[in-house]
Amino acid sequence: MDLFLKITFFFVVSILHFWSVVGYGKTLTNKNSIYFENYLNGTIIILILSYIIYLTIGTSLTFNLIIIFIGLILFFFKKKTFQTLKNKTIFLLLLSVFSVLIISKTHEDFNGYHYFTIFEIFNHNLRIGVTNLNEKFFHSSLLALNQSFLVLPYFDFKLVHLPAFFIYFSVVGYFFTILFSRKTKSNEIFYSLLCLLIMLIKFNRLSEFGYDYLIQFILLIVFHKIYFLHTDSGEVIKGILYFVFTILVKPVSLLFAPILIFIIYKKGILFFKDISKLQYLLISSLLIILFSSSFFKTGCLFYPLKQTCFSVENISWSEVELVKKHSNIVSSWAKGYYAQDKTKYNKIDNQKEFNQNFNWLKYWIELHFFYKIFEFILIIFGSIILIYFYFDKNRSILDNQKKDNLILIFLSLASIIFWLNTIPQFRFGFSSILIFLYLLLDYIFNLRIFFDKKKFFHILIFGLIILNLKNINRIYNEFERNDFYKFKNFPFYNEKIIKNNYSNLNKKKIFHIEILK
Repeated sequence: MDLFLKITFFFVVSILHFWSVVGYGKTLTNKNSIYFENYLNGTIIILILSYIIYLTIGTSLTFNLIIIFIGLILFFFKKKTFQTLKNKTIFLLLLSVFSVLIISKTHEDFNGYHYFTIFEIFNHNLRIGVTNLNEKFFHSSLLALNQSFLVLPYFDFKLVHLPAFFIYFSVVGYFFTILFSRKTKSNEIFYSLLCLLIMLIKFNRLSEFGYDYLIQFILLIVFHKIYFLHTDSGEVIKGILYFVFTILVKPVSLLFAPILIFIIYKKGILFFKDISKLQYLLISSLLIILFSSSFFKTGCLFYPLKQTCFSVENISWSEVELVKKHSNIVSSWAKGYYAQDKTKYNKIDNQKEFNQNFNWLKYWIELHFFYKIFEFILIIFGSIILIYFYFDKNRSILDNQKKDNLILIFLSLASIIFWLNTIPQFRFGFSSILIFLYLLLDYIFNLRIFFDKKKFFHILIFGLIILNLKNINRIYNEFERNDFYKFKNFPFYNEKIIKNNYSNLNKKKIFHIEILK
């Protein structure tokens, strides 16, 4: 009974957060908007707002409560019309995937630097050169700004995973809603069903959700808008807004850029004339935040590109050498340089030689391709086969977009090649893989189906059963653990050691703080 009350309380608090962010997102709603876009819109607005606060006065427990309260007022009192689902449906969908949020073990990088970043933002306003505290700060996600707004009385840092979970939930809800739209095309139905099924059966452990997973989820929506809704300039611009947002969350989303070339090809640059003042302001604000934040932390206008870094002679806090070093380390790590001993091949000690002429490829195939990528490809093929043969085909539709499809197949393949040549880890490129396979098979087999509500719910229930069985088993095992991640703080994750680590780091690096003042 005690566990039931705790999880009920956690559910209520979580849905209040969701409503609050949706309240902010309603300010961007139009008649074509999907309900779940409001959470993504609200996340963007809060990120901009929190960055302004971070630059100036800094946040606090009281201020965070005020932000949530204002969002709830906007949610309940600002009426908007959009493609809605009944509140009962939204509630049941949230309840069906809520087990994803109940974790004891966090993502591996959370202990390493995610928590440090949230702690830093909450406890301090801007400190130029903050990378001196911890070198991993320089590639920390700006979504930590939103997470810092969830440090609240009583809960402390216990709710900081809510934005990650509700981005996941919003993407699931987005594709769920599309399937019930009267204007949905037959190929759009197939793509939405595929994305929904993949989200449920493959991505159902919040402990896996680093920021990299979140941007890949959102990029599935970006593709939907630029491909299926390309005749609607408003939706295309919204897709661009979401894409810019993913760059702020993690710059690695730039590897998706070749697919966006489709916009230029299909509509030309003239469609930017249709951008509203508010959309222009939001995109401009996100770009200003992207470049200024990178500059304040590292002395680089855009740290992934070392060419944008100022020298130490010109900018005292510049981390140009660290950026170069870390870029090489991350690329080598992604290709398997530091795990060669786990393969059957002879070790290449020279890092430069390892990265040249695709010498790394055979190591990567053994270490990562068959461990992560191949499994994902099988899931995609299995899902496509299930949908294709379970639903009735729409043979009356003639595809007049063969040329467009070929171009997009090429562009999505280019995205995969860029990913493979730079940072070929699953979490940095799975959206491009899914899109490429969908487009390729659609080109060959003409994936057009009729929507059948009864069959759809069969698919949905199948996905939800897999999701919840996996999470119930995971939660049970976390109660049975005997290490740090044993579930002692149900339904919240364990954060005690993370705090101590941060305190120790500050003590070791305190002289840097004096320099920064």
